[in-house]
Amino acid sequence: MRTLRTLETRVLGYLIERVDERDHLGTVRASWYEVICPQQGNVLGSCAQRADAERIVIRRELEQARRALRLNPGAAAAGIAA
Repeated sequence: MRTLRTLETRVLGYLIERVDERDHLGTVRASWYEVICPQQGNVLGSCAQRADAERIVIRRELEQARRALRLNPGAAAAGIAA
């Protein structure tokens, strides 16, 4: 089996690629989407639908924003991160 990676889109710097697994005749046997981290190039997650891949990016960014607020509670009180 061979895999073919195609860039679908960029969301907030993250790459979303469609991965097609093909047999020896070139027929697509399986297809999924992978989210690639912009800093290290690691695969953060994979899913069957593009919308799910976009949700992975949004969820990760929201979690990082929440973590930043917990580390710097004075910023929330001053209205900086609101």
